[in-house]
Amino acid sequence: WTLGMAAVLVILAVVTLFVWIPNDIESGMVETFRRQTTIGDALGPTVLSIGILIASIFLGVTTWIRGGALESTVDSRPDRQSLIFLFRLAAIVIGGLLLMTYCGPLVVDIMNTLGGEIGSYRILRDTVPYKYVGYFLGGFVMVFGIIWMVEQRPSRSAALASIIAVICLIVLYDLPFDDLLLPPNGDQ
Repeated sequence: WTLGMAAVLVILAVVTLFVWIPNDIESGMVETFRRQTTIGDALGPTVLSIGILIASIFLGVTTWIRGGALESTVDSRPDRQSLIFLFRLAAIVIGGLLLMTYCGPLVVDIMNTLGGEIGSYRILRDTVPYKYVGYFLGGFVMVFGIIWMVEQRPSRSAALASIIAVICLIVLYDLPFDDLLLPPNGDQ
């Protein structure tokens, strides 16, 4: 299973690097316009794909090397506990993605209902704080939910780590880019 997963991830990373990114992203990794250099739209996905490619190759090689030493008496079929774990993980991720998608527009609708007259979410999707509402809540639920599931208990340190992780992602993916919209705001 691990070797197969590594192979699939290598293939997906290579396809992303050499097919998807060149055909879907118009700008390069670094853009220079009128002597002003900025980070291009392709830099983030390219770096991430290269990271996935390196990690997948490393995973495949280490699994291949260790493979001869392991006995094949282990049953590799998923059991009931594994399926429950996967369903719980899927529920957490789906719940987080739903929060990410609908919390921002819901907050704007509530503000408009209360007399704020701030406009539609589509207009405000790149405006602080509205652009962060869904991303922050959905990201927090996903990170905290997965930590809770793995540790089998909620904790303040997990909540704090989740908050810090989401803030770090916002800082890494929103602040350096002038025209990048955090998910799911790009398609609203």
